Order: sequence, then structure tokens, then C-alpha cells
Amino acid sequence: MTLIWYQSSHFNPEIIYYSGLTLAPRIILLAGLILESLHLIEFGILYVLITSFQLSFGNLNHRKEITAIILSFLYSVTDELHQLFVPFRTFSVGDLIKNLIGILIMWWLFRYLHYRKRMKAREKTFPY
Repeated sequence: MTLIWYQSSHFNPEIIYYSGLTLAPRIILLAGLILESLHLIEFGILYVLITSFQLSFGNLNHRKEITAIILSFLYSVTDELHQLFVPFRTFSVGDLIKNLIGILIMWWLFRYLHYRKRMKAREKTFPY
């Protein structure tokens, strides 16, 4: 959460614009795609970290999953509101949607891998 806060406080998107005056359009497009995909990645990672923390207090259940999704998304909203007060940054509903998509992708992936691992362990214990 600290890294997300720091990054959103210090990144100036205008740098990409001014760099674009001297770079090839393909490089600018690639840089833009990478920067936009960071929303998916950073809040997906936040979900995984919150869920991993919860696993230290027992098995994963629906309530813990929903709590991790809500906490991750609320922090996403907090980060977007924070950007209202940072020069060169803005609040964006589109960014919130990307953040939520990243959280939901990681929720699905984490859940799939976690329960698949538990099912394989159960099959080893009860092979019939």
C-alpha cells in the first residue's frame, strides 16, 4: 500500500508526453499499455497480499475473499481520491474499473489455484 501511495504521489504522466516528442510511436504505445496495465497488476497484487495475510489466521473462506476484495477496492478508491491533490494527477473512474478488474482477475486465479491445491491434497489422503 505504501508503494502504491508513493508511486501515485511521485509519477508525472506528462513525462510520457514530452518523451513522446522524440520517441517512435510504437514505443509510446507500448509505454502507455504498460502504464495502464499497472492498475491491473498493482491492485491484483494487493488483493493477493491481503488474502495471504488472512490465510495466516486459518483457511480461506468466502467471507475472507470478499473482505480482501472490498479492502483492495477501497484502497483503490483512496488512491484515486489522493490523486486529486497531487499535481499532474487526476481522479479517474476508468482507473477504478481497471483496478477492480485486476482485483477480480487475481481473486479468480488465487481461488482457482488455492482450491485446486486443496483438492489434490484431499485426493492423496482419500484416493477413492
